[in-house]
Amino acid sequence: MNYKKISFFGFERFFTAICIAVSAVNLIISFLVAGYWYDKSTVIPYPVLLIISFILLEFILYAVINAMSEIGSQLDKKNVKIQKASQEKEDVTISIPETSKSAISVPNKDVQDNAISVESEQEEPVSPKATEDLSAPEVPLVVSQASVERSESITKLLNLSAEEKRKKREKFIQGRKELMEAYIRGIMKPLLPEADIDALWLEYKQWIESSTYQPTSRMWKWKEKVTSRDVRHLTWNIAKRMGMENGYGTKNCGRFIKTMFPDLCIKRDGSQCTEDYLANNLLEEKDTDFIKIDKPDPNSIAFHFGEKQIKQVN
Repeated sequence: MNYKKISFFGFERFFTAICIAVSAVNLIISFLVAGYWYDKSTVIPYPVLLIISFILLEFILYAVINAMSEIGSQLDKKNVKIQKASQEKEDVTISIPETSKSAISVPNKDVQDNAISVESEQEEPVSPKATEDLSAPEVPLVVSQASVERSESITKLLNLSAEEKRKKREKFIQGRKELMEAYIRGIMKPLLPEADIDALWLEYKQWIESSTYQPTSRMWKWKEKVTSRDVRHLTWNIAKRMGMENGYGTKNCGRFIKTMFPDLCIKRDGSQCTEDYLANNLLEEKDTDFIKIDKPDPNSIAFHFGEKQIKQVN
């Protein structure tokens, strides 16, 4: 069957409507994929992830439809050849010339024998070999080399090996943990003895590894008059870089502070600070606070304290 074709990025006319519909679906899927990648790592901006996802899905669509078009063309050529061979087979007829009356006369018995011989030959079935000879030769399906190369390149780009993904994720997690430790040790150095800093980091380290970790209550040996605002800021600064949408929300921060710093969670009237109070006042700030709120820069998890900045780990 021959279809009328128009030029539209190499696709046939009857594929155009399908391509447009699938492109719309690709756009929707791109939003979902970009959202999933952005949740895993906020290093790359969401619009960039969305554009990359849509372009990659469109390349896959183009490669698949281009391959289908090549296969369809080969099938059409094969059907045309088979129909032509069948037509030629139908046109083949067996003809027997009439004997001229002026020819040499043949005895009646010989004429009858010849007639019987010819009739038996006409009734003899056609051999399978003869049928195969009349059939059109099979044409192997050939997909263009360019389509195969495009498909392979897209597959390599999208399908990073599980080992590479695992190593990349482990490197990021380890680098982030080192960044957190450097910040805590640097910011707490003038506020706590070295032994207490080690214990403090151990508690935060386990919280970083699991947001559901329950810290151990302890009376800390503060060198300065630290308040609950300081540890609220410290906890918020860490939770913000861990991703509050990843289990490090304000309620989790309030619970962590309440359990870990019981000596600081006391109001001026002597009453205990509740977890809700701490969660709702994480960003309360005064000029006298030792630990300031440290909001991260866009697409960065680096800390700032004093005039120094710890470099972000890639």
